[in-house]
Order: sequence, then structure tokens, then C-alpha cells
Amino acid sequence: MPPSDEGPETQPEPSNDALLQRTRERLKRLLAHDPELAVSQPDAEAVAAIHASATTIETVAKAFELYADRPFVAERAYECEADGSVRLLPELRRHRYRDVWARVEAFASGLTHQKLAGPGSFIGICGFGSVDWVVADLAAIRLAAVSVPMQTNMSPADLQQIIGEAELSLIVCSVEQLDSIEAVLPRCPSVKSLVVMDLREGDSAAEAMFERRKQAGLAESGAVVLTMREVEERGRSAGIVPMVLPASRGEPDPLMTLIYTSGSTGTPKGAIVTERLLREQWQRGFFYRLGDALPELPQITLGYMPLNHAAGRMNVMMTVLRGGMMAFVAKSDMSTLFDDFRLARPTMAMLVPRVSATIYQHYQAELVRRTEDVTDEGERARISDRIMEEMRGSFLGDRLLLVTTSTAPTPPEVADFLRRCFLVPVIDLYGSTEAGLVTLDDRLVPAPGLEWKLVDVPELGYRTTDRPYPRGELHVKSRFLVPGYYKNERATRDLFDDEGFLNTGDIVEQRGPDRLLWIDRARNVLKLAQGEFVATSRLEGIFSAQSPYIRQIYVHGSGFRSYLLAVVVPNLPAVTAYLRGRGIEPDDAAIKELVRSEIHRIARDEHLRGHEVPRDFIIEREPFTIARGLLTDSNKQSRPRLAARYGKDLAARYTAIERAQIEELYGLHSKGVTTATIAERVKRAMSVVLGLPELDVRQSEQSFIQLGGDSLSAVSLETLIHDLTGVRVPVGFLLDPTSSVHSLVEYVEGALAGKVRRNVTFAEVHGAGAKSVRAEDLRIEKFLGPEEIEAARASKPASELPARAEVALLTGANGFLGRFLTLELLERLSGERKKVYALVRAPSDAAAFERLASSYRMDPALSRRFDELSAGGRLTVLAGDLMKPRLGLAEDVYARLAEEVDLVLHNGALVNHALGYAAMFEPNVLGTVEVMRFALARRIKSMSFISTIAVLYGVDRTEPVREDEDVRTLFTERPTEAGYAAGYGGTKWAGELLLRDAHEKLGLPVAVFRPSEIMAHRRYHGQVNVPDFFTRLLAGIVYTGLAPRSFYTADAPERAKHYDGTPVDVVARSIATLSIARGGGEAARPAVRATYDTYHVVNPHQDDGISLDVIVHWVKTAGYPAKRIADYDTWYKMFRERLTSLAEPKRQHSPLAILHAWEHPQGDHGQPVLDTTHILERLRSIEPSLADFPHVSEAFIHKELDDMAVLHLIDRPLRMAG
Repeated sequence: MPPSDEGPETQPEPSNDALLQRTRERLKRLLAHDPELAVSQPDAEAVAAIHASATTIETVAKAFELYADRPFVAERAYECEADGSVRLLPELRRHRYRDVWARVEAFASGLTHQKLAGPGSFIGICGFGSVDWVVADLAAIRLAAVSVPMQTNMSPADLQQIIGEAELSLIVCSVEQLDSIEAVLPRCPSVKSLVVMDLREGDSAAEAMFERRKQAGLAESGAVVLTMREVEERGRSAGIVPMVLPASRGEPDPLMTLIYTSGSTGTPKGAIVTERLLREQWQRGFFYRLGDALPELPQITLGYMPLNHAAGRMNVMMTVLRGGMMAFVAKSDMSTLFDDFRLARPTMAMLVPRVSATIYQHYQAELVRRTEDVTDEGERARISDRIMEEMRGSFLGDRLLLVTTSTAPTPPEVADFLRRCFLVPVIDLYGSTEAGLVTLDDRLVPAPGLEWKLVDVPELGYRTTDRPYPRGELHVKSRFLVPGYYKNERATRDLFDDEGFLNTGDIVEQRGPDRLLWIDRARNVLKLAQGEFVATSRLEGIFSAQSPYIRQIYVHGSGFRSYLLAVVVPNLPAVTAYLRGRGIEPDDAAIKELVRSEIHRIARDEHLRGHEVPRDFIIEREPFTIARGLLTDSNKQSRPRLAARYGKDLAARYTAIERAQIEELYGLHSKGVTTATIAERVKRAMSVVLGLPELDVRQSEQSFIQLGGDSLSAVSLETLIHDLTGVRVPVGFLLDPTSSVHSLVEYVEGALAGKVRRNVTFAEVHGAGAKSVRAEDLRIEKFLGPEEIEAARASKPASELPARAEVALLTGANGFLGRFLTLELLERLSGERKKVYALVRAPSDAAAFERLASSYRMDPALSRRFDELSAGGRLTVLAGDLMKPRLGLAEDVYARLAEEVDLVLHNGALVNHALGYAAMFEPNVLGTVEVMRFALARRIKSMSFISTIAVLYGVDRTEPVREDEDVRTLFTERPTEAGYAAGYGGTKWAGELLLRDAHEKLGLPVAVFRPSEIMAHRRYHGQVNVPDFFTRLLAGIVYTGLAPRSFYTADAPERAKHYDGTPVDVVARSIATLSIARGGGEAARPAVRATYDTYHVVNPHQDDGISLDVIVHWVKTAGYPAKRIADYDTWYKMFRERLTSLAEPKRQHSPLAILHAWEHPQGDHGQPVLDTTHILERLRSIEPSLADFPHVSEAFIHKELDDMAVLHLIDRPLRMAG
């Protein structure tokens, strides 16, 4: 697969506020040395005079009068070659305001004198942005005519519809659009005349072509055909006519412009712009609020957006209002865009998503090219910085001061890149043709008469009652709204609701009184067959922006399927260079493999869910373009037309995939499967379970989880592999994020070859299909062979251990508790030999160290503590695996550690609250046996075992459970499936029984620790157990804004309401202290005995009155709304509905996966009272302060919520409660 294309973010993300200050300082320096900027500065008095004008034409005329001597527009200079062709020159030709206005007057007068147009005439304008286009549009205003801008390269049907609906009498079109206009003229009888613009003076080839067309097809249409130059000459020679005021048409608010929408939803609709609204736009514009932030910014821009689009038109309007200058691109196909940027040297760049993505892809491609052989991350970061520095000074010119993004959402990572690269504010503008500007950087823009509301869209899961933030479809009302669509009553009715609010069609989330966060277009949100929602335009933005090899992508889904497909247009030059550089011919298969690897890389980097990743896709070598009808005039993808173009092929892909799955499943169970290799069987089994096409080489290096698996599908895969190969693969192995398809194949092959030691099975220990497990089944003789037991009896006894541990082996070191156990062991171990061996699942020791080290990096202070404590060789991190012989260690390493280590702290386990005992038997029960083997090897070591308080769930008695009670007397058997966490608790119970048996028969010193709820760290930030029960509950309350009046039954005693939670630092400190001291201080226990101790590592303040109900109150005081629902069943139903409607990643972090745990209020059953006398006495004997366990407090809950916000699990509250 290709190297990662994202450079390391070596600079902190700069804020717009900080960059705004930098822009102001840089502008002062530029103004002192740049005459063009100085002359183009806004004039406050001129702007005020323009605002005071009574009509649109007076507004425009006043601006051109006041700015007469300033440069207004610029276009590429050119020269005509001897053969009639045109050569562009690397310079601009500027035109002053007075010169352009003189052309406007002449063109309007010529149209009048030749009776081509007058007040109320409908004038179509069709062409790419140019000086001629602006002249034509302004002339229509001067005549009080109705201008009808039209998209270029429109389909004949749409073009004919617009001409017919508007009854255009005159069309002003560019020479490039002559073919399109000529093709429909015979069916458009309203058109009486045609004026051709954008004919370069001296361009003999274009003029000759025009004359041929004029004599041929155009003449047959019966329309009068002239050039713009001819009309202007007639105006000047016959005399300039006075400008016409709109009132002369005798209408209270006459129609002045029809802006036909892009047609991304189907047939184009003409948005009505009246005189009042057009005047508002010219005087205020979409972007007038930008002037508040930088009132002194000279408005110099590059015009590349079509002028039939609202954003392109408003760019012209803002330029005129502020006396700025606009340069037009040289070619309508945008092939010269970045050359034009460098020549125009704009101060402000208005970027549409496609241009932003192209800039980002240029950076990515450069980074790939320059770092192909670079392995040092520091050097890679320096190269990244150099590329951005080079781009900053030239890519968009050398005087860029502000960037705006508009027309469609720009992916956050692209906006962040633009800030880092160009070091200018990047301000997002959200609005529409129909509604005007709505928000600026997610903040509502104050507008005359502004009102707004959110409306429920229950079919997509958006409701105004959603918490913590209301969500719904945005409806607005203001003076900037269009009154409707021309000659389209049905569309106009659909546009407004009964209260007169305009329906924007956008789903937003209200983050504050005036803050709206855009989610997606309502029509772009798909609900897949399994109930998951996907925002297709968001995914398209992510995939196209994050890879230099993906130019365009159309993501397609269906409510009848549970997965997505796509059509991908590759960036062929980059793809070809990459593949040929590796000796690969860029055929469709090779291109598809590269694109697939990019899609999966991006999905992994962006943490996309499995259903958000297209399962398969079609490679389309021809780009989506306006000419093909697949893009709108604003370069947005036209989903209806893309669906129409590729729908049949995509439907065929769905059918082929599903037919292949059926055939594959049949084939796997047929006799023919025996002819397949083990690798083929395993890969085909995984493909079938996950519903994937045949796994490729890249996917073989991914884990089951990365490919979309979960705990339940892991059980299905384990069963299928057993059916096909006869090998039982531990479910924990399948769920291990560091394992891969390749390692799974190796495991199965090794098991069949006898290289993998055959473990005892659940069936052998408990009986096939057992519904309960008995304590009497759990004896070491069922797990250890006679030779192993005899060898253990011959090992050095525990009495030869040092009084305090010196060398420790820790399993599960990189887990939430494990990372803090590592620190505590490093800090507390004594003696010259003190050392910690940390076992981490990873492919290599180096990867294991990195995996552990990365767990500390969220907080710099925590990372420093790790660096200090692990220095000097005191920590060795080893890649290991509890489910492999010798813990996955090399034989010599295992033998050396067996002699050196004197304390084993077994923290590693598969924690999964959905799986039953049988599925967790191998990772947790056999994993504990494997660690016990090590503790017994060569020398008897003391062994600490992290169990769980869940082993006691179901003890139904009033007296406390003592720590010294024999667990075998509490339960003689346990069910294998019995609700929430039954499998996890059951396997920990089994581990305790086996260790007690080993203690009694082999003299193994054992300390069992039963923690309850492990909460966040009291000091370090972002240290929260993300998938934990309590974290999920807090997230669910914040997401939904709902909580029951009480989590408890009315008859529950006060002790049952106590919330049993302890900060992770206290838990880790207690376990490490007692493990190292082997249960007590040196004075209390000078010689090591083979003892068996159990400790309840729980919150001992069981009568402090701190309950979940109190914690909900503290969630509210942190600033998060939480409505209390009196009836518990009603709350549960509402809670479930709102959680179900969550979008990712909130859904992933919510309590939805363990929701059944909250189905009923908590009572007095299954929650035993816990005695903590033993642990507190032992801790007190070592150091009195160690026995001080904190109460759960309001400040601590606020800190835990803040930690969740640091990890982006939840948003920060809108306000802190008083």
C-alpha cells in the first residue's frame, strides 16, 4: 500500500482569532509597500454613501462614480499568433471602474437603440465569468430588465426549460456556448436576438468560427445575431440613454433577476430576486459581516466561480461595494486556476470544497514524493513544514490575508490544513440562494427580521428534544429570503412552511443561542438496512480530501442494504506515477487496489465505522464534470444525475456481491472445501462472516476488528473456522486489535501441524454445551500435566523470595489500569535489582513499547512521569500473548525471566460484557493458567491477580462479604449466560478458584484484588476508561439530556444506592503497594509465606449517600442539561430511542451496547455489602495515608466530564451552572 499521505502536525492548530491579529499586522506592512493595495482600500464614507442609495441601479452607479479611478477588473493579457491562435501572457490587463461603467452604458444604450431589450425584458446570460459577463449583467440592471444567468454546459433539456419558462427574448452568450444555444434555438421561439460576448479582439480564429456559425445555423433560427462589440459601438454612436429606475415598470417590487438553482435535486428552479432584495444584496451582500473583522482589508479576489451562482455574483457585489478589484481566470476549464492565483495575488480567496481539496492534495502529493525514502519522523515533519512554507509564499499568491470557504462544507482537516499552511483566518460561510447568508463560522449572522427554528426529522433520527444539543432541519425567516420560485407554485409551497419560514433542507445542531453546527443535507443522509445512518456528502468530502490518489468519489447506499458502494474517479497522473514508480502497469485492477488501500487507510485514520466504508466501488477514469451533467454549475456533485448514470452498474454490484456471498457460504460447507488450502478456508470464512469480497493482500494485514468485526461476529467466525478446519481459535485472539488475518492463518496452520500446544477446551473441563460451570471442575489437574505439577513442586519455594518484590512481570500493561500499575511498580519496587517487565500485545518489542508509551501522551505531565520512571533500563516492554505457549516469548527470554522475576501481577484479560463464559474461556481462564505456569516455573513467585467485584454479584444476603471468605463456599456453580458481564465475571471467578487450588497444592503465594468501578485519574487529564460502564452512562446522559428521577427502586435501602467508584490512581497505588509488600510491611511480615489473600479494592464509604442520582445532579451543575423523567420505564424507552438515533461516533461511545443493564431500576438484589477491613488494615500497616480512599465528589465528576471532553467523547458544556 502507499505510504501515509498525512504529514505530522508539527505546529499547533492556530485559531482564527490569533491569525486575524497576524493578518492585521501583515496588512500594515503590505500597505506600506504595495500601491495596488493602498489604492484599493475600502473607503468608509464611500460605503456609507452607497448604502444610502434608494435603488439597485443608483447603488451601482454611485459605487462606480466614487471609485472611478480605481482598478476594478483584471484579465489575462494575451497576444495573437500569426496562425490565428491566442497565447496567454504571464501578466494581467486591468480595467478601471470608469472604463467598465462606460462599457455598461454603451451596451445598455445599444440594446435600447436596436430594440433588443428594455425595461422588463428577460435577458439570458450564458458564459463563464468574465469582464463581458459583468458588463451584460450591469446593463440589464441599468435598463430595469430582468437578468437570467444560466449555467454553462447545461443539458439541452434544462437549457430549453429555462429559456421557455423565463420566455427569454435576448440571450447574451459566450462564444464557447454557441453550440449549446444554437442546438435549442429552434425549440425556443421567444428568443428574438443573440449577442455573442468574450470574442477577443484580434482572435481571428474565433471570429472566423463565429461568422461561419452566423451564416449557417444561427441564421436559420431567425434570431438577430450580433457581437457585444457591435452593440456597444451602436450605443456610443447613437447616444447614451439615461438609466431606467425600476419604478418605471409600474410594479411595487419588480422582478429583477432569476437565479436558477443548480439542479442538484432535479429540474432547475428559478429563485425570484426582486428589486428590494437585489438592492439589499448589493448594499449588504452575503459577506458584509466579514468587513467587521477586517474593515481595512482591500478586496482583491480571483473570480473563478460561475456568475450564475449566488456565491460568484456576491463576490462581484462585495468587490464593487468596497472598491476592490477582481481578476478573472484565463480559461473556463480551470486549467490555469493556480497560475491565475499567482498572477492576481488576491488578498482574499473564496474557496469551494473542490479547490480546497485540490490544494490539500497538492501538499499530500508533494509530501509523498519527498518522503518516499524517509523513515525518520522528525525529518518528515521538517519536510512537511518546508512544503507548507513554499506554498505559503506562492501557491495562492504572496499577499493572501483571508480565506473563506463556502458553497458546501469543507472537511475540518482541510480547513485546519489551510490555516496551518497559509497562516491566515479560514472563515466558513453557510447560506443558500434562497436564504442568503445564514452563519459565519457557525454563528448566526444578524439580519433584518431574522427568525429561525429547528424542525424534527424523526425518520432520520433528528429531534429538537435531542440532548445535549437540539437537532433538526433548519427553517429561517428574514428580509434576505427569496419570495419563491418563478412559475413554480408547487416548489414554492414546499419551500415555505405554514408560518412563512423557509425550509433550508439542512440538518443542523444547535450548540448555543446563536451557534448552529451544520450536519448534512437532509436528502444526503441515508438510513441503511441495519438502522445505521450515514451522511454521504461528509464521507465524500473525507475520502476525496485525504488522498492524493482520489480525485472524486460518489458514495452510494440503499435502505435495503447494510453497506455502501461507490464510484471513484482516480487522480490519474498521481496514480500512474506511483504505480509505474514501482514497476506496476496502471490498469484498472492495479488502480483499484491502490484506491482500496487508500480508502481503508483513510477510514482507519478517521475512525470511520465499518458501515461508513464502501465495500466495493467502480473505477471511473473520466471525471465528473459539468459538461457530462454530473456536476452542478457550482461544482457540486449532482446526486440524482450520478445515481441515474451509475445506478444500474451499482445495482449490479450489489447483486454480484450478494450472489457471491451465497455461493461462498454454500461452497464453504460443501465437500469441495477440502481441496482449498488452510489460508483460503480461513480467509473465505472471514469474508463470509463480514460480508466482504475476497480479502486482498492489504486486508490480510488488518485485524478482524479493523475489517468490521465485533464480539458477536467473532463467535460466528470461531464456529465457522472450527467447522472448516477442526481448530478452535480463541475468541480473544480474533478480537485482539494487534492480530491480523495473516496471523490467524498462521495460528490455524500451526495448530494443525502440532506447533501450537493443544489447550484444554471448555467442553473438556465443563462438558459440551454446559449451561453452568461447577467449582469442582476448576482444578489445576485439568489444566497442567503431571510433569508440570511435579516440576512446580521442585521449584524454589516461596520462602526464598525477598521480603519485598524487586523484579516484577506485569501483563496487560497498556490497558487503562495497567498503564498506572506500570508507573506504581516502577516507583515502588525496592532493591538494586528493581525492574519491571511489561507484557503488551504487539508484533514486536519496539511496537509494544510504542503502544505502551502512547497511552501516556494525552497529558504532557503524565508522559514526562513515564519517561522519568522508565529511564535507566528499569522498564523492559516485551511483545507477548497470554494465549500462546510461554506467553508468546522466545524460549531463552522465558527461561531468563522465570529465574529473575519474583512478582507476577496478572492484569491482562479480555474485557467484554456481551460475551458468555464459553466464548471468554480461552482468553481469560486459559490465559490465567498460562500466567500461573510462569509463576510456578523454576522458582515460585508471588502472584497478584486482578479479578473483579462482579464475581460476587448474585450473593443475596444482608451481612457483608468478608475478604477472607473462600469463594468456593459462596458459589458452587455459576451460569454460563446470565445477563450483563456474566461471562467476564464467571471467568474471573474461575481464575480465583484455579489460583486457590494452586496455592493449596503447590504453595503459590496469591493476592486476589477485586476492584469495582475504576474511575478517572484525579490528576492527569484525559485519563478515562473510554469503553467503561460508567463512562458510557455519563456520555449517554450528556448525549440525550435525560435521566430517570431515580436509578433505584422505591424500596431500595440506602446502602444499595451507594455508587462504588474509586479513582484509577488509588486503585493502582493500592494493588502495587500490597503486591510489592507481599501483603504487608517488612515489620509485619519479615519472611515470605505462601499466603492467599483477597482484597476488595472498592470505595469503603458505603454510607456516604453518594448515588447515581446525586451524580446526575453534578452532571447538571457541570453545565449539561439533564431532564429527570419520573417513570423509569418511560425514561428507559426515551433513552433508548435517543441513543438509537445518535450518529457516529457518539453512538459508539454511548451505553447502547450495554443498554440492557439499565432496563430495570436497581434494587437490593445481586449487590452485596462488601467488607474492606482487610485491605484497609494492610495498607495502614505499611503507610497510614494509603488507607485514605476518597469520596466521589462533585469536583471529581466535573473533572471526569472534562476528561471526556478532552478525548472528544462529549462536547464541553454551553455554560457552567451556578
